[in-house]
Amino acid sequence: MNFEHLCINCMMDKGNNNVCPYCGFDISSYNLIASELLPYSILNGRYLIGKVIGYGIFGTTYLSYDINLRIKAAIKEYFPRDFAFRDKDNISVCCFSPEAKDKYDYGIDKFLQEARTLAKFQQNPCIVNIKDFFRENNTAYYVMNYVDGITLRDYLAQINNKRLDFALAYRVMLPVMDALKEIHKQGLLHRDICPENIYITRKKQIKLLEFGAARYMLGDKSRNLSVILRPGYAPEEQYRSSGKQEPFTDIYSLAAVLYEIITGIKPQEALERMEEDKLIPPSEMNIAIPEKSEKAILKALSIKGKDRYQTIEEFQREIT
Repeated sequence: MNFEHLCINCMMDKGNNNVCPYCGFDISSYNLIASELLPYSILNGRYLIGKVIGYGIFGTTYLSYDINLRIKAAIKEYFPRDFAFRDKDNISVCCFSPEAKDKYDYGIDKFLQEARTLAKFQQNPCIVNIKDFFRENNTAYYVMNYVDGITLRDYLAQINNKRLDFALAYRVMLPVMDALKEIHKQGLLHRDICPENIYITRKKQIKLLEFGAARYMLGDKSRNLSVILRPGYAPEEQYRSSGKQEPFTDIYSLAAVLYEIITGIKPQEALERMEEDKLIPPSEMNIAIPEKSEKAILKALSIKGKDRYQTIEEFQREIT
């Protein structure tokens, strides 16, 4: 069955037009790169691939169309860019070397384990919902409900001063904290909290995205794959192969996002702070913030994990 009448940007019927009459997307202007699946590819005999809507170190997320249910969805493909490439058939994923295969296969197992774990959170409105997962093309995929909206990063870009007052910033981050509490109860860490991975839907719901880092279960086994780093948001222990990572790791990143969205300035990189800590308290930048809340954010941004809050619940009690 031919579905090329569907627009890969909105999945509405564009007919034979290059330019979609619904969203204005011009398919002739879409720049496909070698690592991406071809638009209109079919996965699992059911999911039509549209345009790329997100990139990560270990995966690519596509807009898709569920042919059976006739609804939009989002599909994430396991694609570790450091040691994989798209084969000549433009579909299969291959390793760069036989030496990388063990890491690659381990990553697929963890990717699917991640999907199974996230599927347990179907009732949590702050966590992306998983509806299907499968292996195909020498890799793995999981399917998520598609929701319209923008990232917190894009939302901030639309604001003149690129920041929020503390009360609004806290309300935005509260659902993220609630999501993290559930994740931590399952023995998982997110490890990649940042404005790009916080999503604001058209209905003003907040969702935590990109759980690619969640596949690194707590424990030494996580050392088998590359460390995910997001300068400014990553605490110092994420820079070290022997660094102990616990809920306080996510708490640092959470506080870093809060700090940025109320000041408009990303925190100094953790390794630089170890040499010379130049982190400026928000109040010294004339930011209106309750003293108790500022102290909580700065404690959560402590360089050493032992000096931070050890649980999200502790952080929430102190910040309000």
